[in-house]
Amino acid sequence: MIALLGIALAKPVFADENALFYPSRSDWSDSRGKTNLSVFVFNDTNGNGIFDVRDRALADIATGLSKDRTPLSVVRTNISGFANYPTSVSQKSVTISEIGNYDFEVFIPPGWRITTQNQVQQREIELAAGSISGLGMAEMLHPVGLEQIKFIRGTYGLPNAGQLELWQNGSLISEAQLSVGEEFLFPVAPGAYQLISENTRRAVRVGSLPVDIGTFNRLSRTSVSGQNIDFEALAPYRLQKLPNGYNNLNWFNLNVIRASVGDVGYVNGATSGSNVLYTSSGLPASISANTNFDFVQANLSVAWPQAEGEQIILSFYRGEALVLQDKIGLSAYGPISYQPFLPNITRIELSTAHNWQAVLDDIVVNIAH
Repeated sequence: MIALLGIALAKPVFADENALFYPSRSDWSDSRGKTNLSVFVFNDTNGNGIFDVRDRALADIATGLSKDRTPLSVVRTNISGFANYPTSVSQKSVTISEIGNYDFEVFIPPGWRITTQNQVQQREIELAAGSISGLGMAEMLHPVGLEQIKFIRGTYGLPNAGQLELWQNGSLISEAQLSVGEEFLFPVAPGAYQLISENTRRAVRVGSLPVDIGTFNRLSRTSVSGQNIDFEALAPYRLQKLPNGYNNLNWFNLNVIRASVGDVGYVNGATSGSNVLYTSSGLPASISANTNFDFVQANLSVAWPQAEGEQIILSFYRGEALVLQDKIGLSAYGPISYQPFLPNITRIELSTAHNWQAVLDDIVVNIAH
């Protein structure tokens, strides 16, 4: 009985005539297809030089390929973080069609630095008979991590010129003598800080993003906490106009989109989950409430690389009175944490200087009930 069972199992499950539909390859000498050799670039949010679960792919990062020090091609990463170099031994129109020594390089955008110490990766492309492309290499390229350089930025808005001091853990870190309306920027590491000038002080917390506090003045609270709005419960069909009443706020001309559906700035601007908010058609938008609320912070970017350096203009109202107006510089490659800590407002008007779509994520507000 055992022998018969062994014989039965050794036989093909299907009749022999069906084997022509499922042939096993016997000749591995030919390679007529193509594959991609890919450089993967990610936002190293904790700066540890490892691609881990909190990190995100970076889109539109320029990478370069050279052979024997001769530049061959520049390819930008797609929305999944891959810069793809088509490879084939049989199709000569591809980027890589010959064996040899190649350098794969990542061109670091302004305001970023590399964390993985592999800006240039050298690989020998070898023949790989029978593979799809006919070419391969002994070791795949390693992920390349970039992180944003951290700083605290803002505009000095006290009535008179004065000295602005940056403190951390009871120690003076830096200081600057500033005129009214003058911008300041302090390079920092992640951590908790205080900005102090005259009798005015502001708490600032720097995490994985650089920070712009907007205008340093006496309107802001020393510090404030609130409810984080991340928009992840919306856009079941990838795009949705944000309805009034969502999180007890009224929203005008603001859409929620799944970041992977949009362009570079939507992907790079997402700081939690997969959804972001943007100003529809780049035209003015607003956030308001039927009662006073505190606007604590938001992560801001711009949707398109062609608008690198665009400014978002945020006008804060209490009733019909304009309380404050800030202009914040935007990037499509990574957001900035805007932290105005502004209390008791009823409406925010949002616009951009040149009508490009502003991208927002993780808005923190404190709404009175």
